Amino acid sequence: MPRPVASSPHAADEAPPAKRRPGRPSPGDTVQVTLRIPRSQLAQLVEEGARRTATAGRTVTPQAVIMELVEARFPHKPAR
Repeated sequence: MPRPVASSPHAADEAPPAKRRPGRPSPGDTVQVTLRIPRSQLAQLVEEGARRTATAGRTVTPQAVIMELVEARFPHKPAR
């Protein structure tokens, strides 16, 4: 099946900018990190998140639990 051809060589440049998906804004200078952890540890993080969700009355994700652990061990030091 033939691929559609753009009407002009700069058609991609003429496209409207993609809309930003809703969500929480980034808290300043942050970067994305991908972790590969054992399933058993993920299960523990999910359980901890569920316990905290029940206590706090708001959703606490495994990622939030990880961030709390990281922040406790490595406090944020503002750039100089």
